[in-house]
Amino acid sequence: MMQPAYLEPRTDVPAVDDWSTKLFLDEDKAFAHVNDAMAVGSLTVAVSLVVFPETTPGTVAAVVVLALLGLNAALAALVHRHERAPRRRGLLDRPWRRVPATVAAGGTWDEDRLILFTEDGTVVLRGSLPDVPLQVLDRQEVFLCGPDDEGRAVVRVAGLCTLFPMRVDAEADEVRPREREPHLIGRPLDDPVVARAFRGFRWGARAWVWPTGAAVIGAAVVSLSLSPLAPAGLVVGGLLIVAAAILSPGVALIGGLYRQAVAAAEAATKWTPVPVTLFPWEEEHEVAGLAQLPTGTAVVRFPLPDRDLIANIAETGTMWMAGEGSGVVTVGLPRVHALMVVMVERDRDVPEENPQPWLRRVFEPSWDGVPTLRG
Repeated sequence: MMQPAYLEPRTDVPAVDDWSTKLFLDEDKAFAHVNDAMAVGSLTVAVSLVVFPETTPGTVAAVVVLALLGLNAALAALVHRHERAPRRRGLLDRPWRRVPATVAAGGTWDEDRLILFTEDGTVVLRGSLPDVPLQVLDRQEVFLCGPDDEGRAVVRVAGLCTLFPMRVDAEADEVRPREREPHLIGRPLDDPVVARAFRGFRWGARAWVWPTGAAVIGAAVVSLSLSPLAPAGLVVGGLLIVAAAILSPGVALIGGLYRQAVAAAEAATKWTPVPVTLFPWEEEHEVAGLAQLPTGTAVVRFPLPDRDLIANIAETGTMWMAGEGSGVVTVGLPRVHALMVVMVERDRDVPEENPQPWLRRVFEPSWDGVPTLRG
């Protein structure tokens, strides 16, 4: 089994100009604007309903729904703001530095520590590194910007576009390295990082839960708003029902793709790395490419592209499939917490001209910044 090649940031330009770093920041920024608008709108309407109308069961139900939507969006916006903090603080104005590193033993459930061997000596950083430590242990390196005068730093690892804000642990006295564990590339779901990603990936097959839940909540709000009459409740409940009806066909299609991909991943006994050449991306169209499978040429389409995996394919020219690859498959990467659905169309070399559905078009980031996807 060949060893995987991973995406790495450029170290010869300022970090903010590295295309994979910009891909993370631009996608993060787009979602932040959506969450900001949703949070402000939902919470403003919820507060106005508390202040002005008479208190009725329907109005209270509308307030609760709007408040939950607004708080969820506000929390997501705060997370996005935290992820963009290194750019605001100027940490990304200098190039990434490749630094030897390992993981400190004794991390907590929400925080890990890295031991970095920089040109200025040993530095211990602490921060949240979900599903990253095993990759650092394997490669014994990270990409670093900082620390600044306040001890803030930002880290990237091979294979991910994600930025991990961290801080210097000035109180670290006795820190010992975590013991490395041998890792052989075998069955995809035997990799603990991929297995954890798969637990979330399986929820895609249950996508019907979301429009069904929205419709049920909407119907409940409407029923509470009929007597006594609560116009606000009728509007909020009605919008939930309408949204569920609009989303249901697309969600049903997505759920079907995920079910096939989940079955393929569960049946896979090995990873299959295949060369892929990505086609130039056109706005409002799916990302697609030409794969050289063991059985011949095939067009591969990415209906729900994952940012990190697309960046890895663009950088390395290789796609790692769980299994041999036929129909709808799961694509990932050893030691990387990311999976996505891929449609394999054998015996073809040109993709069909199928514009994206509007819903996927709204939520998918622009791929103009990826060098190999530029027309």
